[in-house]
Amino acid sequence: SSCTVVEWLCDLLAMGRVTLPHRHRRQKNVIAPGLLLLALAGGGCGSAFSVPERLAFDGATASGLAVLASVLVLLAWCTLPMIRALLKYWRAMFFFWSGGSYEDARRKLTGLSDFGRAHLYSLASVPWLMKQPHYRTGTFQDDMLTNLRNVVMPTGIYGVPLSTWARSRLHAVCAVMFLIPCAAFVGSVVRRCRGLEASAADCFARTLLAPRDWLQLWRLNCRLASMTALATQSKDFDLEDKWKFIQACQAKGIPVTPVMDRPVTLVAKDVNEEGGMGIHVLKNVMHGGRWILQEKLDNCDAVNKLLPKESPLSTMRVVTGSKGALALLGANSGKTRAKALCTVWRAGRAGASTDHSSVMVDLPTARKDETLGTGSSSAHWYARGWKSLGMTVSSADGAISTHPDTGVILRGCQLPGAAAATDLCERAHDALMPTVPLAGWDVAFCPNKGNPAGPPELVLLEANLSCNFFRGSVAWQEYASLLDEHFAAIDAWRRRAR
Repeated sequence: SSCTVVEWLCDLLAMGRVTLPHRHRRQKNVIAPGLLLLALAGGGCGSAFSVPERLAFDGATASGLAVLASVLVLLAWCTLPMIRALLKYWRAMFFFWSGGSYEDARRKLTGLSDFGRAHLYSLASVPWLMKQPHYRTGTFQDDMLTNLRNVVMPTGIYGVPLSTWARSRLHAVCAVMFLIPCAAFVGSVVRRCRGLEASAADCFARTLLAPRDWLQLWRLNCRLASMTALATQSKDFDLEDKWKFIQACQAKGIPVTPVMDRPVTLVAKDVNEEGGMGIHVLKNVMHGGRWILQEKLDNCDAVNKLLPKESPLSTMRVVTGSKGALALLGANSGKTRAKALCTVWRAGRAGASTDHSSVMVDLPTARKDETLGTGSSSAHWYARGWKSLGMTVSSADGAISTHPDTGVILRGCQLPGAAAATDLCERAHDALMPTVPLAGWDVAFCPNKGNPAGPPELVLLEANLSCNFFRGSVAWQEYASLLDEHFAAIDAWRRRAR
């Protein structure tokens, strides 16, 4: 009967296999594809016998329907593992949206890792978080609109800014429920076809339930920073302000980019524009203005040897993690000292003004031997509009071994000072912002003016508290533990505040 078919299909979606009706219980379970064929065939036969007087098909129509049914059966069989992952993802969203707690999720949302549970909890929190105050802008929604306006979903055709999905809570919910699964499906199929994945189904499940792509990790870090700042009201988050950061570094004796006290006001003019156009008046922050005036820093010789001519200051990103905020959240903090979770050197491109245009080179063992690993690029994620035409949809982490402008092999080269830079960032995290969970430090390797033959002079440029791993190797166990403990404490705070 049609009722039996529906029951079988629901069981198929939920468990991947079904049980025969009661009168056939003595028989063993039937694997999904064969039963799905039987169900569709039986349903088709039932329909053919029950409605012949009302609806008659000619031979061509019947053949077309048979082909369509076969395609649907094949599609259902191929996507069955993906459907199970999708149902688990949707179940987690509805669990948290219906009031389920983070602690209850440990028992009820089985099959999730600590990292996966933390990711899904924070993702489900986005509609609520959008209207909450943000530590550097008005609300979290304002911050999304600002920071996603130049990031697109790679399509290889036309790049639409991801800020489109931050226009309202409804947009965000639609993105969570449909855009992310659709992107995960297309991406997993593309990566499988290009040989980047052994299994499209495994890639799809990972992308939904425990993502490793740089974009979702960046947004996860943004949510962690925003929710921790909201719950703790810690003043440490004020150091996202570049001027306050420089002042704090100077007060703690941490090397930071030097600032010019003079001039009080700087006027910059274009050599050709006229009529008041092309004039920029910059008032020094040290005299009540908004502009930090600094001399341009240069790369040291060891760094320049790895780069093309006319390349920008190429910095190292060190992401450090700390559990110092847990005490403010009423949780057992345990170890609170900061620890480096990821290190990446950005090899600037020829003619670029900053290292935002770069190859992101992993340093998986920065503290041990300062050896460069392989590099990656995220340029296709920033190709707005028709600039996206012809660009890749997905690329493998660590696919680049040489600098694209020079052909110089980067993998295996040394980056002198990388270990010291890692230590500097851990020390700075403990001294400046112990209650910030994650901080991304940009470190410059400058010439040693006192000893030109000595190690490079390390200078901090800034700290990014909603930070990006830049597709580097991550200390996953420590990162997952940090996320899990923070979101458990944040959820407890949210429940106390109700």
